[in-house]
Amino acid sequence: MDMSNINKAPYLPFELIDLILSYDGRIRFRNGRFSNVIISNDPRYEVIESVICKKMTILRTISTTIYGPEFYFEFSFDSLPRVGLCYDYHWSYSNKFEICYYDFRNPSAHMQRYRTYV
Repeated sequence: MDMSNINKAPYLPFELIDLILSYDGRIRFRNGRFSNVIISNDPRYEVIESVICKKMTILRTISTTIYGPEFYFEFSFDSLPRVGLCYDYHWSYSNKFEICYYDFRNPSAHMQRYRTYV
């Protein structure tokens, strides 16, 4: 790396020059901050993509009201279709927080539900 032009900018700290020279294009300025970006052909992208998709699916199913803190949402597990969790606060029962595990895999048997109230 040619360092001969380093003296043309003596007012820049050496640490900043080092950062500029090592820049590889994976940093973006967004919402007033610089942040690292994982490029789409990076193998780590596949790991976070499934997590983000699952969170987006959960966010689409949330039911809330504008009258208070009530909410209800549920999601199923990716590896077990028709098995999942429900979270319910003040939606079905007044002032109760419910977490419910459900299992609908066996239609001939009764559905299995395990509830916890807080």
